[in-house]
Amino acid sequence: MLSQVAQFAPYFDVILVDVDVDIRADFDSAAKYGLPGPATAFQKVIYKVNVVSPSPVQYVNALLQHAKQSCHTSQSFIHPVPVEVQTIIKQPADLLDN
Repeated sequence: MLSQVAQFAPYFDVILVDVDVDIRADFDSAAKYGLPGPATAFQKVIYKVNVVSPSPVQYVNALLQHAKQSCHTSQSFIHPVPVEVQTIIKQPADLLDN
């Protein structure tokens, strides 16, 4: 999100004095411990974008909307994609001789 804000600020005529992004997620961890409850997937993701800018608010809002639409991470939460876990296990050769 932050990289999108920085990348597109000139396109939206936004001067950035300071920007930071705080991301938080709500989830239930009961399933991790075999307890009843929802899956361990996030139930909600919150991006808090703090912008300090002398630019008009409507320009900053347009930039932030574009950043949200351009952010690969936020779009992956909005439009879930398949996740594939590939595992490679390597062991030192001396352990294989035992």
